[in-house]
Amino acid sequence: MTRLLLTTAVASVLALTGCIDVTVSTPAYASGSHQSLQGGDFTAVLDEEGDFRLTGADVRVSGEVAGRLRASAAEFVARELHAGALSVTAADISFSGDVDGPVTLTASDVSWRGSVGDAVEIRAADLHFEGQVGGRFSAQVADAELSGAFAALDISAADLELARNAHVRGDVRANAADFEMDGRIDGQLDLSARTVWINGELNAPMILNVDPGRGRLSPEDGLVELNGDTVGGMICARRVVIRGDVNGPLEVMADAPPQLLNGAHAQDMTFTARNGQRCERNS
Repeated sequence: MTRLLLTTAVASVLALTGCIDVTVSTPAYASGSHQSLQGGDFTAVLDEEGDFRLTGADVRVSGEVAGRLRASAAEFVARELHAGALSVTAADISFSGDVDGPVTLTASDVSWRGSVGDAVEIRAADLHFEGQVGGRFSAQVADAELSGAFAALDISAADLELARNAHVRGDVRANAADFEMDGRIDGQLDLSARTVWINGELNAPMILNVDPGRGRLSPEDGLVELNGDTVGGMICARRVVIRGDVNGPLEVMADAPPQLLNGAHAQDMTFTARNGQRCERNS
């Protein structure tokens, strides 16, 4: 195994699979036989035909890795990066570019702008994601804001927002404290939450279990607001307010009949008193 210690301001390293241009502020090591770069703080421009690994403190990278890029860092910043697949563990992740295959991210804060051809798995505290995802998008986060085009979503969050330009072609299964949807979902929305605002467009029947919890309740605990266009479904909640159009059968179980405001339409709606029953998924 051949290693080159990079201590100059700018170095160019020939690896077995391509070329690495590296700027370092602390010593870094390039390994040709293992296709990897490790050190303290460094910036790398990659051109790799296979898999590659990065390990460092503050890591900044651009270029192309045809295989899987694996990275472990305190701060990982990718700008105009293309990879065949991507796996990153870091405190903070900031990404722009595109990935052909699957993406796995574990971090405190994640900011993503770009496309993914396959599935995405994310564990994070704060997530801001803008892009296109060809496979299923799965995430466990505290706060998330999603925009762009998605095949399907499976996500758990405290605060979850689907922005105005978010479009999910398939199903959405979510658990959240506060859920706000301003975009469009073509598949089924299966949601367990504490407060829900549907301001966008739902094109398949929804299943909303919006439980207010126990103890002291705020006016928004257990609230569902339908402010956009929906096609009906089932809602279990404390209170339901409808300001948009419901264009299909809607079953509501709540503490009181839904309020229809601002000329809302819900012609095929049935109501059942909740009588303290918990709003929970069957499975």
